[in-house]
Amino acid sequence: MNEKVRVVGISSSPRRGNTEHMLEAALKAAEQAYPEITTEMYTFKGKDIRYCYDCKACERRIEEKLIMQCVLDDDWLEFIRPLVDPVPNGIILAAPVYFSDVNAEMRAFMERFTALMKPYWFPQLPFQPPDFSRTAAGALTVGFHRNGGQETAILAMVRFFLICGMLSVGSYCPEQGPIGYYGGVGWEDATGRASRKGVLEDRWGMYSARVVGRKVAYSALTLASAPVFPLVAEPFVPHLAPKEETEI
Repeated sequence: MNEKVRVVGISSSPRRGNTEHMLEAALKAAEQAYPEITTEMYTFKGKDIRYCYDCKACERRIEEKLIMQCVLDDDWLEFIRPLVDPVPNGIILAAPVYFSDVNAEMRAFMERFTALMKPYWFPQLPFQPPDFSRTAAGALTVGFHRNGGQETAILAMVRFFLICGMLSVGSYCPEQGPIGYYGGVGWEDATGRASRKGVLEDRWGMYSARVVGRKVAYSALTLASAPVFPLVAEPFVPHLAPKEETEI
């Protein structure tokens, strides 16, 4: 394999703190375990990521590229480019826990992907949706309490991976089995002194982040080196049967 295999990490925290520390650990572990891996990290700090208005503009207008179909003028496009131009071999999303789920910025970021999926439902659009079928994806999250919604937040990101057609991986260690189960789970208040570096004292949480990084890297390498088989679609079935089929 001559070209480096790309793993892109995105932190949705509005601050430089625990979420970024976990993501940095995951990406570093990926590179250390597999020299063929190159990583990129992006953060939402200081960025404006608006939620989807369901304005339908991405269904009608025709721009130069699919990623420009969304009419909202904010920083979302800055984070979409490294995910589609070109599509990376691996993706790691990291989000803080807010009220037992991902924070609003991550939720908005994921919702806006509907603009990239619209060519499936509106074939008049002259675009092809991004193909994530050979992209491995993992999730990280950190909460104030040990059991403060980390699993709920991770599952929100896992559902996003599945909707986009990615290969979602958890934090399965080949020697120790499932560490964080669904992903990397951090605890900000591990020492009783919550801070923006508190998760660094959570040995188990940081361990699970590193496992996710290596798992995504391994899966990305496996997918990148695997033979390319054609995707075979199931013949389309409309929601409603033709009238003649419903008549008795």
